[in-house]
Amino acid sequence: MTRPPRPSAKAVIAEETRLLLIHLRHPRAGDFYQLPGGGLRPGEGPGDALTRETREETGYTVKAHELLWVRDYVASHHDYGYIDPPGFHAVELMFRASLAGAAAADPHEADEFQVGVEWVEVRRLPEVNIFPRALVAPLQAYLTDRTVMRPVYLGDAA
Repeated sequence: MTRPPRPSAKAVIAEETRLLLIHLRHPRAGDFYQLPGGGLRPGEGPGDALTRETREETGYTVKAHELLWVRDYVASHHDYGYIDPPGFHAVELMFRASLAGAAAADPHEADEFQVGVEWVEVRRLPEVNIFPRALVAPLQAYLTDRTVMRPVYLGDAA
């Protein structure tokens, strides 16, 4: 079954040399990390979706800023595509985001396999199983000097 691509907004939340990530654990895929965020609801803009999803998954209230990267994700093209429904395709819009206050609550609508929220030091990014791996180099460059590594469009990167 062919489904239309699902737009999603992801938050790149950096504080000094740390990045906020959600920690997930899947019975077959094991432990991995992702940027907080998720799918847009009908009529919802990317900034609003990013704010809502980040609050649900991390407990933090954030503000969306400029677009950093865009990534296609076609599940059937990836080793861990079995995690998603058949025919799943997302277009991920990754925005710089900033904290709009202290964490006011625990995550209240965590992802299905989410086990935590962690601040990860930039030096540890190559060591953690971040999904997609193609984000490690752009994130390291961004966290080092706050410049966006080109290209902005990452394609269907694993």
